[in-house]
Amino acid sequence: MKSIFSLFVILLLLPLSVTSQDKYKVVYDYTTENISYYKLDKSYKVVDTLENPKIKRSSLVEIQLKNVNPFAVDVETEVKEEEIHQAGGGFNFSSLLGGINTFSSDNLNLNVANLPAGEAFRANSRGSGITNGFSDLNEKTTNVAALKTTIMSNLLNPNLSKEDIVENVIETAGLQQDARLPDPNENFYVFLTQLEKIVQEDKAELQTDINSMSKEIDQETNNGEEALTRGELIERNYLISDLQSLMTSLNNSTIQTVEDLKKIKSLYTMLEASDFSRTYDYQIEADKVNIEVKFVQSLFAQNANSANIGSTLKTRNIKLYSKGGFKINTGVALTLNNFGSKSKDYFVDENGVIGADDNDYFTPNLSTMINFYPYTGENFNIGGSFGLSIPISGDSNIKGVNFLLGPSLHFGSKSRLSISGGLAYGPVTKLTNGLKVGDTTTFGGVDNFTKDVYDFGYFFGISFSLFDLN
Repeated sequence: MKSIFSLFVILLLLPLSVTSQDKYKVVYDYTTENISYYKLDKSYKVVDTLENPKIKRSSLVEIQLKNVNPFAVDVETEVKEEEIHQAGGGFNFSSLLGGINTFSSDNLNLNVANLPAGEAFRANSRGSGITNGFSDLNEKTTNVAALKTTIMSNLLNPNLSKEDIVENVIETAGLQQDARLPDPNENFYVFLTQLEKIVQEDKAELQTDINSMSKEIDQETNNGEEALTRGELIERNYLISDLQSLMTSLNNSTIQTVEDLKKIKSLYTMLEASDFSRTYDYQIEADKVNIEVKFVQSLFAQNANSANIGSTLKTRNIKLYSKGGFKINTGVALTLNNFGSKSKDYFVDENGVIGADDNDYFTPNLSTMINFYPYTGENFNIGGSFGLSIPISGDSNIKGVNFLLGPSLHFGSKSRLSISGGLAYGPVTKLTNGLKVGDTTTFGGVDNFTKDVYDFGYFFGISFSLFDLN
């Protein structure tokens, strides 16, 4: 029954210990290079902004990388103490990689200059309309090409934020002038869909005009009252051949434009769904943590530009410092011990009277110290020391091992240098058999009526730590 009750208490207190864990947030902005530190509450809301903070040991640190373009940049992290675990998965663009090479193609196969230039074409009633129709469609395909180039170049630019890319794409789309088109700022997908519909309608209208013109030319040739000269017949045959080539070119360019519009729509969909931030969780246990963040070219960018495969864009280091926890190390020290009037040098004078001199001087000792302190900083800590020492002065009456205990100051990297002081507990010489200073004895020396007993004194010293115990 007692064990069940104990288990119940542990389970009851466990959530309290978890929720009491302090939480911090470090934000690195890729575009501005700023690093900000924040204190979070238990619901992960920012409650305070910190300047070069020392983070409480065992606290949870959320590390956020902002404005990291996942189309252009992949992130690699390395932590000295332990691996860092990513809280959220990155966005996957592999489904788009197969079609990137076609985005660099500017072969629109549509040019107004290639229209038939013969007299028969210019004289035809539909010639002027076809020329204007091709000119308008050519302008649309050119703007689609510009829009394609804009979105690709922006996606591959690691220094642009998501908002910048969206703004540039919408602005470029707005250059498309057609009364039938909606405003791209209102709904970009409706704009693209309507633009694709207009391209298809213009294509169909041009096809109708070309077919009608071809029929008219055939009818004029077949129904002509006067026989055509050889030169006129050759010109009309060239005109019909040019119209057929123009039809093929129209089909190919329209297919390419529609395909580009679909890919632009796919890329914009991926852009909207993408997250330009990376979040990692790290529980700090070490005194000092160096998180190396390496920004390398993404797989998406490598497929778009194979000349820079795997290149590192930049490397940054995020440093964290902890406080709290209990540290212990050992050191070798040189201490000065003093027992004042409690330690005396006894003697017998020529009249047989017992005398004594106070050993109220400092005696050098070689000591082994154990230093302990709560960790508050990298270069300075306040704690305590416990040690054992033996005197290294040959004429000292202090014999045996001394026990040392007192406060201490710890300096330098890993608190290697320590200054200590406090109580010393060690052997001092005392008279025995009830004898006192001033008594008369027949003995010529004091060895027969003295003994070593432990008493309190004080010490101070300097130690250098050898290694960490904890």
